[in-house]
Amino acid sequence: MTTFTKWFLLNAVMATAAFLVEQKGWITLVIENDASYISIVIMALYVIVSGHIGRLCYLADRATKGRHRDDIVKRMDIGWFAGEHFFSLGLLGTLIGLTIATSTSLTEEAQVSQIVTGLKNGLNTAFFTTICGIVFSLPLQIQLMILKQELDQ
Repeated sequence: MTTFTKWFLLNAVMATAAFLVEQKGWITLVIENDASYISIVIMALYVIVSGHIGRLCYLADRATKGRHRDDIVKRMDIGWFAGEHFFSLGLLGTLIGLTIATSTSLTEEAQVSQIVTGLKNGLNTAFFTTICGIVFSLPLQIQLMILKQELDQ
């Protein structure tokens, strides 16, 4: 099986999973409850970088040994950088969410409903960005491992 075929099958599984998850309304839930919009950035970057990796897989199947493979290895670094920093973006969203959660004034004039709303918005942002960072980092790194395995042979 070619490297591109493996990449394609993995992304077909991801697309099917995304479809099923959205049928439950979970992707919409994440997007609507992320005040930092970092989860949208992570999802968009996943699509872009995954396409880049797919192109590299296609080129790796057709590349001869030597210079062409070295060029592909250099261009893989973008994918590794993105995959590793999805976790960082998720953590950044967590910090932003915790900042939102704790920014509600706790004075005597503040109503309990305002405090709870601030906590809910902040914690939703914190949790959803962390989940997106993890969920999209892992399949991206699997794609890169598939490509690396081909280039090492």
